[in-house]
Amino acid sequence: MSDLSLSYLILWGSQTGNAEWIAKNIHTEASKKGYTGQCFVMDDYEQAPLQTTDILILVCSNTGDGDAPDNSLKFWKFLRRNKDKTYFKHAKFTVLGLGDSNYSNFNNTGKRLEKKLKDLGATVFYEKGLADDAEGLEETVDPWIEKLWEVLPTVLVQKSELSIKDSIEAEKQIEKEMTELQIDPYSMKNRKESLPEPVEKYAKLDHSLVVPPTEPLKRGSPLQISLEGLAPGAKLTGLPRVAVPVVKLTRLDDKRKQEDRKEVPAFVATPAPISYAPVTMVSCLSSADAVKRTLEVELDVGEGVDYEPGDAFGVVAPNDEDLVQAILHRLSIPLEEANNDLYKIEGGNLPSHLQHASSATLLELFRYAVDLTSQPRKAFFRMLADHTSDPKEKLSLMYICSKQGTAAFNAIRDECPTLLDILETFPSCQPPIERVLDLLPAHLPRFYSISSSPLKRNGKIRFAFNVVEYITRGNVERKGVATPWMDRVTERVPSRTTPTNVEITMDKTIQIPIFLRQNANAFTLPAETERPLILIGPGTGIAPFIGFLEHRQMQRKIRLSMGGVGSHPERQIREAFGPVHVYYGFRNRSMDFLFEKEIREFEADGTITHLALAESRASDGSPKVYVQDLIRRDSAQLFDLIINKDAAIYVCGDAKGMAKDVQDALVEILVNHQQMDVVEANKTLFSWIASKKYLRDLWA
Repeated sequence: MSDLSLSYLILWGSQTGNAEWIAKNIHTEASKKGYTGQCFVMDDYEQAPLQTTDILILVCSNTGDGDAPDNSLKFWKFLRRNKDKTYFKHAKFTVLGLGDSNYSNFNNTGKRLEKKLKDLGATVFYEKGLADDAEGLEETVDPWIEKLWEVLPTVLVQKSELSIKDSIEAEKQIEKEMTELQIDPYSMKNRKESLPEPVEKYAKLDHSLVVPPTEPLKRGSPLQISLEGLAPGAKLTGLPRVAVPVVKLTRLDDKRKQEDRKEVPAFVATPAPISYAPVTMVSCLSSADAVKRTLEVELDVGEGVDYEPGDAFGVVAPNDEDLVQAILHRLSIPLEEANNDLYKIEGGNLPSHLQHASSATLLELFRYAVDLTSQPRKAFFRMLADHTSDPKEKLSLMYICSKQGTAAFNAIRDECPTLLDILETFPSCQPPIERVLDLLPAHLPRFYSISSSPLKRNGKIRFAFNVVEYITRGNVERKGVATPWMDRVTERVPSRTTPTNVEITMDKTIQIPIFLRQNANAFTLPAETERPLILIGPGTGIAPFIGFLEHRQMQRKIRLSMGGVGSHPERQIREAFGPVHVYYGFRNRSMDFLFEKEIREFEADGTITHLALAESRASDGSPKVYVQDLIRRDSAQLFDLIINKDAAIYVCGDAKGMAKDVQDALVEILVNHQQMDVVEANKTLFSWIASKKYLRDLWA
């Protein structure tokens, strides 16, 4: 027993809430199993007992292309500055990383964490897990946690009467009982005869009868679920563990006042204070027959706001109101009660997005606290099964989250169902509102890159976005959260009908809740204006580069206005600014050549030195051309710029296809012109990423 540690410490870093949810579930489950420990977000490391705890469990996600999440940046700064190679000599640790293989630097943060802790003297007690969101995080996370419970008794004191060996065997048996199910399709023992208690209490309240709405409520689209492979007598394995209940709703005596309904609720936490920026201009950059509707919006942020081109800001948009009301109706919550009654959320180990909800209505919680449209977790289906009375529906839910139902679960993920779709697929399912809040992920702000320069638009910022609306393979309409909302509140300006888009000045007071985000990834112009730039951005990936080019254009004008010295002042001024090569791609020139007027002006006045346009769906049937094709075409010129003139390379856009194809094209340049092999060329590119020579702003 003397070799066992007394306590554990869990540190988590999370961008979207997944890593936080997993870390806190591990902490809660460990406490129930008799282990002693604490759980902290990484940036609260100064409050954590780093030097006195021997067992460290680190759970961390990635953001962008392998970057650390925002709430771990202070911790990373501490690790980088720490040169004491014995700092963690006392500690044993393990890492669970959450990544996405659509990005080149897959799970980079988890790998770096392991390396850094080893460098500081720590030793591994359990092999790291690297989960892949592209394949489904649960495929790695669930078995990793299952094995963790078998390993912990060998390194950590557990308050139990069992020996270490017996404790391990007991854990295996518990896991088997909790994650396996024998199918008996004729059993009626789980059929409920009455309303679940959390629903029944609402039915007993005064005025709790649901009044039919004046307009029909939004209807969900029930899922078509294939139950192939589900045979009577078969065994379901790999079921997720039942998540520990955390949330407790307490009704307050007060009602929501009308004047408090206008702004984002106080419980919404953001990295910087929210401001309400008036919309001053809206323009549709695409034609009506374009595949995607693209808008540019200008906001008045005030002259005191300091930003650089390439910076990003967050938009705090609510969930779709029709969807919110339909879900609450489906959960048997009267609209009047949801809109007026105030609740306090209590509970130990609450997720961050619910911690400050001390006085909120249910409508506010479902508008701003929880995500109603993201891909569901298996643990959520497992919870729904526990609150479903129909045996066939219950079995379907258990099958979906089992190992045998992997294909069915993946098919559901591909359909991107809303919470309403899922609930309407299983009519007898009546989950308690607390459990729904427990297991839904956080509703997150949406981030957008600024596409303007403060030198040209003092006190204003512009940004561009595609309005996310599409049809799934199952022929169901889907839409995003923030972009359709912004399109709607700006009154759906008409699509452009000419090559030049029309900028519509907004006379009405329309405000967007925003906050500026610190640019931690250096996706900004270099300080040295003479350094050459290579800007690669198809689609809306060109937007931040419009800000770059506006800034460079204004810098040139300011420098020219100052005049020069010597016999050739104009040449001296021109040489103060390096060449700018722009690689921009679109589907069709007449439909979605975004920012055409601005780009042509930049080309005409010399701000852009070389413009390469890639059209992938030309009206005349010409062969498809993509930005990577043009990079290969210009390989000799680009090699000279990159290697001999230290050009900075910027890539913005889709991570799944474009970014990988551009990376391959850059690798080919090094292979063909510097006689490197492919492995060495890729290592060179990754070293450029680390040195900020090669910068990428990508989304999946």
